Amino acid sequence: MLNMKRGEKQYYIIYERDEKGGYVASAPAIHGCVVYGKTLKEAYSNIRFAIKECLEVIQEFRKKFPKETIKPEIIKKFSFIKIPEYA
Repeated sequence: MLNMKRGEKQYYIIYERDEKGGYVASAPAIHGCVVYGKTLKEAYSNIRFAIKECLEVIQEFRKKFPKETIKPEIIKKFSFIKIPEYA
């Protein structure tokens, strides 16, 4: 996990490639926080903005901030492969 300033929230982001070559990015801990980007960079920028907006709405309605559901030790066990015929 990254070093964070006091009071900052941190959420894992999942990126999925779509059939048109773009990317769907989501923050699973924040229900409904899903965006699209034509590039990975655009998806990253869009999800950062969406998370910020979602957290502002949650705060405005005085709800509890979502807790991250993915444990850092689980992330270390993931492996990623590229399958040429599906790239």
